[in-house]
Amino acid sequence: MSLEKRIDEQLTRRAFLWLNARSMAERFPKDTAQQRTYRAFETLIAREDASIDLAQAALLIASIEYPDLDMAQYLLHLDALARRVQAILALPPPEILAELPPESKPLKVIAAMNKVLFEEEGFQGNKADYYNPNNSFFNKVLDNRTGIPITLSLLYMEVGKRVGIQIDGIALPYHFMVRCHLPEGPIYIDAFEGGTQMSERECRERIRHLTHSRTKLSAHWFEPVNPKIFLARMLNNLKKCYLEQEDYVRMLAISDLIIILVPHFPSEWRDRGIVHMQLQHYSRALQDLLTYLDLAPKANDRSEILNHIKTIRQIMAMMN
Repeated sequence: MSLEKRIDEQLTRRAFLWLNARSMAERFPKDTAQQRTYRAFETLIAREDASIDLAQAALLIASIEYPDLDMAQYLLHLDALARRVQAILALPPPEILAELPPESKPLKVIAAMNKVLFEEEGFQGNKADYYNPNNSFFNKVLDNRTGIPITLSLLYMEVGKRVGIQIDGIALPYHFMVRCHLPEGPIYIDAFEGGTQMSERECRERIRHLTHSRTKLSAHWFEPVNPKIFLARMLNNLKKCYLEQEDYVRMLAISDLIIILVPHFPSEWRDRGIVHMQLQHYSRALQDLLTYLDLAPKANDRSEILNHIKTIRQIMAMMN
């Protein structure tokens, strides 16, 4: 590429950056609920991993669809569930005893959590309507007592945190689970299946069954996911739901949150660019697709994206 063409491309991109920023400001004025959610989400995930509150982040995601939800109410609901677990274990409330006594047996704690969440409250996997977006909104999971593996795992992790036991999220292929370390080794818990406990060997057998033994097993699948990857997986579930419904307006809001969360993931810029195209937001589509090619210059779909960019420029030229 000649120097003149490179300069022209840079100037074009700067111009569209400015246009994109202006159009976003017009579309989401600073006093809208959606813009406030974006800012609150960005502030929350800017913290160190250990300081990111997953329950708050999940409720912020839900507030995109339910802007009037009372986050404090749902956090208090989690506190109340944890207190019931502590009552079964004959433990004082957290304001008196901040953490579990050393003699506490993890399996007894897990049994008490399962009793409260699955036997008494009736939380369960929503197998009949798995792809309903409400299964990915944490407020609706708490309201309806149904969800998908990742949101029910979040419930399990958050109640465990309040009780004082470490429960880690484990992003196994096709099925999110949680893990608890025992003196004799880790156990894996399937919150979607009522707290079913599995060994690592059993998890590996399940993966082989789900993939028909076509996937090479990887050790990193069994490592705890960090909060940002956890939230990205939640958001991607929602994005897929809206894509299936061809609901591009809602899909765009989720894509915005994903890019706030993981701006270094090239595919998210591409996906949002395609959504903007569907919604005829041509200047924003152009900028996102150019950003994608900047981040992934050797992308397999480069030719296809360049064709999209050419089409967008032609449309914009006709509109001027």
